[in-house]
Amino acid sequence: MHKNNKLAGKTKFNFDQMQIGATSDDPEVRKNIFIDYFERFEEFPSYLFDNSNAIDTRLFETIETLAKDPATPKAMQEGIAALRERLSWTDDKASSRTL
Repeated sequence: MHKNNKLAGKTKFNFDQMQIGATSDDPEVRKNIFIDYFERFEEFPSYLFDNSNAIDTRLFETIETLAKDPATPKAMQEGIAALRERLSWTDDKASSRTL
């Protein structure tokens, strides 16, 4: 049996725990969940937020924190760029958090 080295040492994925953490009011909890989710799936859990009329404040703040952190890896920065593009996240729209 061949194991994926990327997931070695990771706990089994628990959707309910991830959803609670990703939508938490605690920014540090959200940041850690977003990092873990990205490391597992190479994307961010933006589908948990209602972004139909505006970018959810918790999503916005978490992505901005990760984008500004110099320790955020290049692959994750590229994921942030892709998410911004998908959500039409331009500077003027992100600042007002509207799509």
